[in-house]
Amino acid sequence: MMVIQAPARPRRSASHALILGLLAAVVLALAPARAEARPDVGDRAPEFVAVKDEKGRKVRMRAYKKGWVVMTIGGSWCKPCRKELPAWDKLAKAYKPRGVTFIALNGDANVSEGKAFMKEAGVKNMVKGYDPDQSSISLWDPEHMPTTYVVDPKGIVRHVHPTYESGDEDKLAKALDALLK
Repeated sequence: MMVIQAPARPRRSASHALILGLLAAVVLALAPARAEARPDVGDRAPEFVAVKDEKGRKVRMRAYKKGWVVMTIGGSWCKPCRKELPAWDKLAKAYKPRGVTFIALNGDANVSEGKAFMKEAGVKNMVKGYDPDQSSISLWDPEHMPTTYVVDPKGIVRHVHPTYESGDEDKLAKALDALLK
């Protein structure tokens, strides 16, 4: 009877472990990493990278430095966004005289689909921004869709409102009223 023995495992040396450690460090260093964590209350609001309006002009957060900004992120695939946008649009009209600008940031890969979605939602009083490659949306990295951020004139996030349910417009109005005092 013949006995077949498995080959012995090679022993790992300290140099082998060092090489594996260095390799892991190189892989981690080369992996794409986010520059910052998602902004929260008290954090500086990220600037838009490549957001454009309906006419193809750049939309920049810093353009609204003299007033408050309420910015919501969403897209046509987002069911709560369909209900949120009309409610926020009414608030945009009501708060415009108080120096508040509402921005609807759309992340549809196809801008024409995003525009059709905004039209269908009846957005008339909000700045409409389109970010088809989501380069700006990735900086905000919202945990939920939609997510709304209130940004003060100094560019600091003062309120974050994740998702949307009917009646949230009253909650956002209360938060805005408290911040605008």
